[in-house]
Amino acid sequence: MLASALLHASWNAWVKTRPDPYGALIALGVGAAWPNLILLGAAGLPEHTPWGWIALTIFLSVPAFALLGSAYREGDFAVAYPVVRGLNPLAIAVASVFIYGEVLAAPKALGVVAVSAGIALLGWEALRRSRTVTPRGLGFAALSALATASGALTDTLGARAANDPMSYGPLIAIGNALAIAAYQVRRTDLPRALRENWQLTLFGPLLSTASYQLLIWSVTRAPVALVVSLRETSMLFAVAIGALLLRERVGAWRWLAVAVVFGGVLLIRS
Repeated sequence: MLASALLHASWNAWVKTRPDPYGALIALGVGAAWPNLILLGAAGLPEHTPWGWIALTIFLSVPAFALLGSAYREGDFAVAYPVVRGLNPLAIAVASVFIYGEVLAAPKALGVVAVSAGIALLGWEALRRSRTVTPRGLGFAALSALATASGALTDTLGARAANDPMSYGPLIAIGNALAIAAYQVRRTDLPRALRENWQLTLFGPLLSTASYQLLIWSVTRAPVALVVSLRETSMLFAVAIGALLLRERVGAWRWLAVAVVFGGVLLIRS
């Protein structure tokens, strides 16, 4: 999951560095079809294909994707990313009690809270010093977080029903690519977005596909709240990417946030 987190933070940062982050996000989402077609051709369909959960997950992922791109367009990567990622672990931890019957032991539950708290602190610190973020951007990020958490819950149900991550994951990615293309074809200049972001279209999906496959494999073997919390440690990598590549300043508050997230990881691992 730490590898998945690093890959996830990397493609998000790559999207944000593009002149048009929304177009870049579209290119990445549509481009994800090509490596997953190869994976699906090699693995074949699952023995039990949960088409209902697949359809619902794709239905939720399209608005999450669109809202994330809008959040990046309206505000700083360092603000939008923590808002989206920080709300997920807590929301999923609470929902998983009722949906999956997964009740976490006290130390692990505290670890989930610590990861979310550290990420929230990163977002607050970035918001405090940001001059470009807008209330509209924060709204987009919050709505994206809600859609993302809902999609993660249905995705887990589908992955566990299929019990075949190598087949299930490509079906979701291909479905998402088709849905994004259909949604955007009349809203944006899709060929232009793919052409102007050809590097993301061709190479970005390698990062996103590897990250997603690791996630799907993990939720079939561990409580989803713990898996998602560990994946949200992508914020630690996002801080490093922001400092080294995006030239964002790392102050005392960020270091404190990193320490809180890291403490949460240790509690989850206990």
